[in-house]
Amino acid sequence: MKNNIIRISLALLLTAGMLACADSDGDPIVEEPEETAEPSLDNIRLKAKFGIGAAVTNSELNGQYANTLRTHFSQITGEYEMKMAHIWKGENNYDWTAADGMVNFAATNNMDVHGHTLVWYNSFPNWFRNANYDSATFETKIKTYIETVVGRYKGKVISWDVANEIFNDDGTLRRDGCPVFRTFNDPIAFYGRCFEYAQAADPDAKLFYNDYNVVLAAGKRGAMRQMVNRFRADGYPIDGLGDQFHYMASTNRTTIRNGLTDLASTGLQIHMSELDIRINVNKDDNFVYLPSEQAKHAEAYKDFVTFFEAIPQSQKFAITTWGVSDKRTWLTSWWHPKEYPLLFDENFQKKKTYEGFLEGLQ
Repeated sequence: MKNNIIRISLALLLTAGMLACADSDGDPIVEEPEETAEPSLDNIRLKAKFGIGAAVTNSELNGQYANTLRTHFSQITGEYEMKMAHIWKGENNYDWTAADGMVNFAATNNMDVHGHTLVWYNSFPNWFRNANYDSATFETKIKTYIETVVGRYKGKVISWDVANEIFNDDGTLRRDGCPVFRTFNDPIAFYGRCFEYAQAADPDAKLFYNDYNVVLAAGKRGAMRQMVNRFRADGYPIDGLGDQFHYMASTNRTTIRNGLTDLASTGLQIHMSELDIRINVNKDDNFVYLPSEQAKHAEAYKDFVTFFEAIPQSQKFAITTWGVSDKRTWLTSWWHPKEYPLLFDENFQKKKTYEGFLEGLQ
């Protein structure tokens, strides 16, 4: 009798336990393991293991333009908002409106900002050019400018093009229109001190030298390497090098790949800083962006991104396209009206070039 009572009690307990583990419909509750979200394989921002940037204008940061940015890009660069002539209106007069708007947009949308550019021969304001300062006064005022701008955006701008386009393609220093060249006996040392001033204003910001035709022009690339070596020897800080990558779909791939590998041999971080790829390479007034041209264009984007992915991971800073969509690009005025150089069409729809970029990512 005692054993029967024990067996009945155990059966009742087991039944109660099963009922307690059932939902309202009588089905057992099974806990599913939590799923780990995988990065989207059809979005360049989510797939890339480095920054994906776009050059922007503050006045356009709304509507489809803003939606495209926040969806597909992780970083922005001011097309002109942070250039000296647009900020420095007088010795003690700074206009922060456009730059602040861009930085605030980035903060709101969890995006990084690359500052472009502190010292560029083509963006010294006229009031400064016309002052004819001696070298000591010139440098004192530039030092104050760098400290003011970089200091204002400390912790908000992750990197700066401290100096921009100081070499010709043959490696000589730029003379024409460059007030630095005519003011200093040793322009490279002046630029090195500019890097020092930027570092002092924000020690955490990455500091870059930026130029065009870098992977194509061996002379310019050699001059950049010499500058980097001198900076290291003299104790000037530098973190990275930018090549603007304004190239064509027909540009020799081997030259690009070898030049990029050579640039990375400096050990510095590398930035494809102003990428766009021209497809109407002959400036043909009758050019039509046919599917065959779109496929050729996509292949060029794929190759360029693949070459970038081939450099060491620690040296990949970012790829930044110079613009967002074909609706507005500098190339339709500088190159040819029938040009379609970017990743999105005039209606902000993905192009074949976007797919090519995506395929090039590891």
